Amino acid sequence: MKGEINPAAFCQSKPLLGEAVRQAHQNFQAPYRLCLMASLSALSSAIQSLADVGMPYGAKAPTSINAVVVADSGERKSTVERCFMKEIKAADDNIEEEHREHMVDYKIKIIEWEAKKQKLVKKLVKPSGSDQDLANARDELRDFLASKPTMPERAKMVYEDISPMAMLAALHETGVGTLVSSEGGIIVDGKSFEAVSYMNSAWSGDRLSVARFGKPTLEISDPRLTVSFMLQKAIFEPQTGKKGEKIRGSGHWARYLVFYPESTQGSRLSMHQANSWEHLEAFNHRIREILSKVRMARVVGDFEREEIRFSEEAAVAWYKLADRIEEAILPGGRFERASDHASKLGENIARVAALLHYFEGHGGTISLETFNVAADICAECSEDFLKLFVPPPEEITDAVELNKLIERIQDDGLRFIRKTYLNKRCPNAQRTGGRFFRALDVLLREGVISDYVDGNNAQCLDLCPDLQRPMWLVNGYH
Repeated sequence: MKGEINPAAFCQSKPLLGEAVRQAHQNFQAPYRLCLMASLSALSSAIQSLADVGMPYGAKAPTSINAVVVADSGERKSTVERCFMKEIKAADDNIEEEHREHMVDYKIKIIEWEAKKQKLVKKLVKPSGSDQDLANARDELRDFLASKPTMPERAKMVYEDISPMAMLAALHETGVGTLVSSEGGIIVDGKSFEAVSYMNSAWSGDRLSVARFGKPTLEISDPRLTVSFMLQKAIFEPQTGKKGEKIRGSGHWARYLVFYPESTQGSRLSMHQANSWEHLEAFNHRIREILSKVRMARVVGDFEREEIRFSEEAAVAWYKLADRIEEAILPGGRFERASDHASKLGENIARVAALLHYFEGHGGTISLETFNVAADICAECSEDFLKLFVPPPEEITDAVELNKLIERIQDDGLRFIRKTYLNKRCPNAQRTGGRFFRALDVLLREGVISDYVDGNNAQCLDLCPDLQRPMWLVNGYH
């Protein structure tokens, strides 16, 4: 499974989203795929309350996604994240302001309620009066206690730079949330990943029962949680090594769309910038439309999410791709060392397809074209997952470095050299533990170079084996 996002084709097939991503990439001169990740996270945050995706095999899944961008400082992560989350955060600020006003009214009602309760309690404990008066006082207090004002629920959607465990506490109040950070160190550092098993369940939309020491257990039914964060490779790196094996072993990272874009630093020239923002404004307008539906759903209360289903053509294509992914788990296959990632890839493709379908306002079922776009996006994310979590074996990386040395030797005009000549000049790390010889074997096996024995019985290398060797070498003279 290999795909590549073509920005021009993306704009043509998904103009509302595609043009917004292209314009953000051009105006901010940030990596294209960083802009794509931020836009998809915004879609997930807005749409997860309104729609689920009907998998081709009949199950329903959330449209929520987990996404992570790994990019170094200076790639304009914060700027891009603010751009695409602008309307969602603005709506969140309005909700918070309303909540504060409701809380003031609630506190006034509580004061009034407490004052009246005290009067009723005095009637109950008053020594004088008949048994009937006492029974009446009990009934009156019982009815009154049942009328205690209810604390207004928070409807906050976006939580920035808080730990996942704190996010779960917030999710208990609303059932829907977005954990977002353009500096995601807080999410992967320290004790934050104590919540990993709960976050895995939230991704699936499963009921959560979060036990807390000294506090009541949090019961969260049918949660919807978008996780979107950006961080530097140095901070993310421990998650891809032995320190992160426990987290990966839980299947946590398998649920993520991983974006590891190439840097644009050094090529961000002012002449390449555009001054127009109409496509990003159209994106924001569409997000506002979706958020108005979210708000209405909350007013109505008992709201049932729309189920976005696959067209017959798209379902057939999904099954074929799912089979190819499954076969790639076999020994020698692309996902031999990433079966965890492969097991969630098909569902991630379905989620992205549903988000694209809903956002573009197509109606009906997910088309084959939309499925293919989603598959290409997730294929690139799959490439990045493998780069970060399943690096090639040591002898392969050593062979790449050794080949760079060989190319420099070729540039100096040399073609025939002795192995000892190359061994003395190889990278320092390859001079112990037999690493040089293992790397050399890779290059020989791949036909990049070839070996021979010269007339002095010395082990030699031909750095250009595709070229015809001179007769004096073929005859054994050197």
